Amino acid sequence: MSDAAVIDRFLIAIFDSDKEKTPADTMLHGNAEMPLNHLGYIVHYHDVRQGLPDLDTLDGVVAVISMLTYDLNNPADYFRWLKMASDKGLRVIIMGSFGGPLTPAALRSLDPVLQRMGLELTGGYVSDTLSSRSVVEDRALIGYEATVDPLPAPHVVVHRAGTAANVALEYETETVSGRVRSVLAATGPGGGYVASGYFLHFGNDGDSKRWIVDPFLFFRRALATRPFPVPDTTTLAGRRLYFSHVDGEGWNNPSLADNHRDKAALAARVMLDALIRPYPDLPVTVGFVQSAGDDRLAGGKAARQVARDIFALPQVEVASHTATQPLVWGFFEHYRREDELKLVSGDDAGFGERLRRLVGLGPDEAERMKRTHVAGNNNLPRVYVQAPYDTHEEVIGALQKVESLAPRGKAAALYQWSGDARPYEAAVKASREAGVRNMNGGSTRFDALFPSIAYIAPLARQVGAERQIYAVGGDENLYTDFWTRHFYGQRAVIATFQRTGNPVRLRGMNLHYHAYSAERTASVAALRAVLDEVRGQAVIPIEASSYAAIADGFFSTRIRQVGALEWQVDNRDGLNTVRFDDMTSFDADIAASAGVLGTTRHGGSLYVALDPSTRQADIRLRKVADPYPQRGSAKDMNEAGLSESRWRIWDLTRTACGMAFSTRGYGIGEFAWYGLPARRAVRVSARRERTVLADTIVQSRDDGSLSFTLPIDGIAPMTVDVNCVPQGRSQ
Repeated sequence: MSDAAVIDRFLIAIFDSDKEKTPADTMLHGNAEMPLNHLGYIVHYHDVRQGLPDLDTLDGVVAVISMLTYDLNNPADYFRWLKMASDKGLRVIIMGSFGGPLTPAALRSLDPVLQRMGLELTGGYVSDTLSSRSVVEDRALIGYEATVDPLPAPHVVVHRAGTAANVALEYETETVSGRVRSVLAATGPGGGYVASGYFLHFGNDGDSKRWIVDPFLFFRRALATRPFPVPDTTTLAGRRLYFSHVDGEGWNNPSLADNHRDKAALAARVMLDALIRPYPDLPVTVGFVQSAGDDRLAGGKAARQVARDIFALPQVEVASHTATQPLVWGFFEHYRREDELKLVSGDDAGFGERLRRLVGLGPDEAERMKRTHVAGNNNLPRVYVQAPYDTHEEVIGALQKVESLAPRGKAAALYQWSGDARPYEAAVKASREAGVRNMNGGSTRFDALFPSIAYIAPLARQVGAERQIYAVGGDENLYTDFWTRHFYGQRAVIATFQRTGNPVRLRGMNLHYHAYSAERTASVAALRAVLDEVRGQAVIPIEASSYAAIADGFFSTRIRQVGALEWQVDNRDGLNTVRFDDMTSFDADIAASAGVLGTTRHGGSLYVALDPSTRQADIRLRKVADPYPQRGSAKDMNEAGLSESRWRIWDLTRTACGMAFSTRGYGIGEFAWYGLPARRAVRVSARRERTVLADTIVQSRDDGSLSFTLPIDGIAPMTVDVNCVPQGRSQ
């Protein structure tokens, strides 16, 4: 390959806002976007109420995808547009309804689309499926989490057209006209098709769901995905990443936890003493609600002092959890104060009068707010309503206020959405323009009670031209019936950690909770159990804002293929790992690459760690022993690679008998390398500016691997040198 070929990663998702109000409300966002993200693809949503996309402007788009349960407003226009998109070479993925009645005109538009998949759309329909039986069922694709219902769903009759289609599910039905065969799931050169009722199985309660088709394999086949370095958000420096973040709700609640209930301790104080201070090796990002520290409204001086004490700890990252704690963000996109006051008044004139006094700054304002604590009224769109809402103050003002509670030089780094965590575009834009990352929402849970990858949220939510990054883990509300019972419930997040890590690493690990989790003995014990579990695992702990930067990097990363096994990767933002799936016979060629720290393997995938200090990484793979690379020793250290590290690494340089790199992290520094000379003694020294922090001699193993630890404080950056000890010397 002589010219660089950009790897196109965009899909256009079609929806109708009259049926699915926003992209986040679509079936596709709630089910299919996560596996598409995992495969490296970015979904752009398009509302047909805004017209249809201009096909001449869809740079980087590889496919059009739909997951419809309804008819579109103008299906004829859409069908004609879909045919033109297919004619231009875009793949088409149809899951569920085609989007309208299959009239003769619709067939003329749609049949060419399916012909490119190796299928034929007949216009027939099987309504009585009592006699239906499967004649083709590809077990590699069908039965991923659930089997097809013994009584199949009624379906459109789709025939094979030639031999191009890879048919995964085909049924035969006895009808009055004879036997009818119909394809229910298939992929082919033009994309993929799965009929309604055959890609997801929904339980009788309407909430439980499981995939019938393997979405990863289906999308890989439908998109004809060739190997490319997938921007990976789960792994850093060869290890699965972990982060934790706290939302400030309940900061001033009295704690009922053992040893605290008689001391009138704030939940935030108990959180500090029981969940943060004892874990200096596990960073946590704490979002403070500005109004929770207001003398007139809530905790005042005591609340602010706890915030100062928390933010002073070196393992704590400073964040804002809003100014007035919006609960329904959409209410404020076109805010009118009079509308809010009508909600405040409601049917309770007494309550309305109290709030009007608050708005008017009545003399008894603080005492009334403390007694009524507006959060108790679920009909209000935010908790603290005493002043008119303002986007600038809600975002930028709150960030400035929370930063004033932190030690000098410690900046706020993250804005954590509150309430329904569905901010409007201008709010997300304000957080970006403030220079911080934004995060929350998503509500991922994957365990025995939520036994499907369909409950794993995608990476982000499209909000106009902006993007909201989702949290990786669900908070305690998912485990405690919205904080009403089972207060020990969040201990079950460990199961989600396990299932999202094996056999395939779908997500990093995220412990997400609110300050009110420190109210009760059971919830404190649950969180400590999770923290202790994380301590025992080989993870790389990072700040929540660092994860948000990694997730942002997934969307900004640009990949160009410049050779058969060579790629250039740039525009990565905070993302510094790429992943090759099903590449067991290949490894990174360190000598021929640039900006590559090293590689590791998990679940059949090759993870390539990139140097954050290198703007453009050049990755070249080479064939190695099959099925697993036996790396072996090397004659020198010029090709040494990083297997894994608990600390982040950058500015790596290699020489024939040495390495040097910058690093920082939490807990004991643990490093594992490969590709060194066998049984070679090396001196490992760590220094911060001119101060030597550690100096020790270790020896590589017979296979050229080397492991060492740095039992020192690594929160501030340092430089590490690894140099050969002259032969014959031991120190």
